[in-house]
Amino acid sequence: MTVPDDAGDGRDGRDGRGALRAHMIDAEPPRELAERVRRSLESRGLVKATASRRPWTTRAALIAAGIVLGILGRDAYLETRESSGASSISAPAGQYVLLLYGAPPGDTGVVHVAREREYGRWASALDGGARWVGGNELHDVIAQLGGPPSGTGGSVERLAGYFIIAAPSAQRATEVARTCPHLKYGGRIVVMTIAS
Repeated sequence: MTVPDDAGDGRDGRDGRGALRAHMIDAEPPRELAERVRRSLESRGLVKATASRRPWTTRAALIAAGIVLGILGRDAYLETRESSGASSISAPAGQYVLLLYGAPPGDTGVVHVAREREYGRWASALDGGARWVGGNELHDVIAQLGGPPSGTGGSVERLAGYFIIAAPSAQRATEVARTCPHLKYGGRIVVMTIAS
């Protein structure tokens, strides 16, 4: 059943205000009161504090501006270094992948865990302008697509894992690969440049 209000606009009284809606004042609380209530509710843990009152679009724009400024600043810094004759050793490093082929014999259980730790210590101790970026051990082959079928005369060496490193040159990346523990356990390493 619709109860017309005093203004005669035909709105019903289901919101609890009924016919008095037209006579109610839209009161806006003072800003200080609203802030005081918000702080009180936050301090009691009844509402979460808002990190920022800025809309997400403003935050996204500020982040994008920061990225652009960072890129421009880096480029300007590098141009300044090049024009001042700074050594190329301090230039940004290229990235290389060290592909580890072959599974060392007896690499199971406790021996495997010890070798994992040894490889990890090696990677974290790189120096001379080289640094570890990433890498993983690889497990079972789940599919081989394309190329000659396996078992056709030549043995296919298993890719056991990889390291990604940053180094100032291909020569330095190769020097780093020569120090990898994988070689002392009879494995083989292929060093490749990562295309940028």
